Amino acid sequence: MAATAKIGILLIALLALAGCEEERVVVIECAGPDLGLDGSWFGAMEDGGGDLLTLEWQICGDTITREVVGGFGSGVSGRLWRAGPDTWEGRLSDGTEFHLLTDPGRRHAMMVNEHFEFAVLENGALGLPGYFFSDLDGAWSGRHARLGWNSPELWDAWMLCEDGVCDSEDTSGTFATLWFDALAEDYGLYRGEFVDSWNASGLAGALMSPDLLFLGTYTCPSGYRGPEDCIFGALEFD
Repeated sequence: MAATAKIGILLIALLALAGCEEERVVVIECAGPDLGLDGSWFGAMEDGGGDLLTLEWQICGDTITREVVGGFGSGVSGRLWRAGPDTWEGRLSDGTEFHLLTDPGRRHAMMVNEHFEFAVLENGALGLPGYFFSDLDGAWSGRHARLGWNSPELWDAWMLCEDGVCDSEDTSGTFATLWFDALAEDYGLYRGEFVDSWNASGLAGALMSPDLLFLGTYTCPSGYRGPEDCIFGALEFD
C-alpha cells in the first residue's frame, strides 16, 4: 500500500475518534434503603370486580416511582417496607394499602391490596405469553399467608397439580383441593372452587407469572367479605 494511502486512512481514523463523544455512565440514585427490588415489574392483575388488565410498577429503593395500569400511567406512586422474610407491606399515594410476597430470588411477586386487586408481577418481564391449562401441571412450593392488615401469618406450603386439579398442604395443618374449570388465556388467571380439611369451601383463583415459573393463589370461603378472610399463596415451580 502506498505511503500516502496509509496516511489518509490514519487521518480518517483520528477524525472519527475525535468526533465521538466520551461514553457516559448514568447512575440513578434511589431514595431510601435498597430492598433488592429495583426494576420494572410487570404482570397481570384481577381487580376487585373480576376484570383483568396488566400492571407495571417501576421500583427504585423503597419507592414505587411509576404505576402503569392497562397500558396507561395512573399518576400513582408509593412506598414499601419489609414486614418479614420476603414479605412486604406498602401504601400507594392514593392511600391504598397492599401486601407483597416475593420468591427468595426476588424475581417474582404476588400482590394483593385492600380493594382485593390481585396481581402477579415478574421483574424484567415485557409481556404476557398466553397460557394453557397444562401450564399448571407439576409440583409447586412456597408459602401460604393470611394477610391481615396488621401482621401477616405465614406457612410453608406445597401443591401438586394435574388436569386442572391441585392438591395443597401447608404447615398450618390444612389440606385443600382446588378445582379450576376456567382460564383467561391472555392473562393466566385460573378460576374455580376449593374445599379444605376444615370443611371450608368457596372461591379459588390462581394467577401465573409471564415466565410460567411462579403462581399466586387465593382461596376465599363462601361469604367472604374481603381479602382478610382469604388465604393467599406465593409458589414457585419445582
